Amino acid sequence: IGSADIVYEVEIYDGGYTRYTAVYNDTIPEKIEAIRSARIVHADIAYEYRGAFVHFGGQKYPGSDVYYTFSILENFGPRYDGIAGDQDFYRDRNRRAPNNVICNLKNLYDRTDWSTVTCKSPLKFHSKFRTPKQGEAVAKFSVPYQKSYRPTYEWDAALKQYRRYYNDKEYVDGATGEQVLVDNVIVQHVEYGWFEGKSDRPKVELTGVGKCDYFIGGQHFTGTWERSKISQNTVFYDDNGKKVKLNPGKTFIQILRNERDVEILG
Repeated sequence: IGSADIVYEVEIYDGGYTRYTAVYNDTIPEKIEAIRSARIVHADIAYEYRGAFVHFGGQKYPGSDVYYTFSILENFGPRYDGIAGDQDFYRDRNRRAPNNVICNLKNLYDRTDWSTVTCKSPLKFHSKFRTPKQGEAVAKFSVPYQKSYRPTYEWDAALKQYRRYYNDKEYVDGATGEQVLVDNVIVQHVEYGWFEGKSDRPKVELTGVGKCDYFIGGQHFTGTWERSKISQNTVFYDDNGKKVKLNPGKTFIQILRNERDVEILG
């Protein structure tokens, strides 16, 4: 995960259990682990980028069938599903299932016909970035999915990056053992529901308008997000209605249900 340029974290079980969607662009690792199954919300995230989407199976229940979503999203992009027998997926015998599926990501990248793919991104980065003036200094904050699913970020003024923690422990890359450092954090507040009231069938509304918290350069400021329809990209605005420009570097997007708020810790 340390090689990913953009990482989304989203709750997929009522009660706080989360899952990641990692976006790779600048660096394509030889292997990534662990690959998990997809939900509709992951397809909705991937559809903003239109790149290749890698997953290991997915939910098939009526009303929360991710495969149906794949079938109706036009020009979704190449899709690699390990559960369908793709040869570039296998299990790590040193780890417990289901958290042990490895993917030969570089192999998938190399055999993708990129001439047929038109990628895009909802995020805007500025090569001459300056910390927004309207922000307030915040050195530490937490995103409360629940007690045992709680990422925390702490600003390191010397590195000019955020150190990421999870449940008060250093959040480290599985390949290098090094703590993950982050340049931008977006907390995107969205409407949540659950199909038929089932706690394992998330209904995450990624279209419409909602509020956002932004943490950039040791500063916190607020604004909104807007995605008019699923075929369009999300646009992020500050409180002055201007599009948010991010510091070039690793970006985490924490998707959080509307009724929960970021906890400012310092």
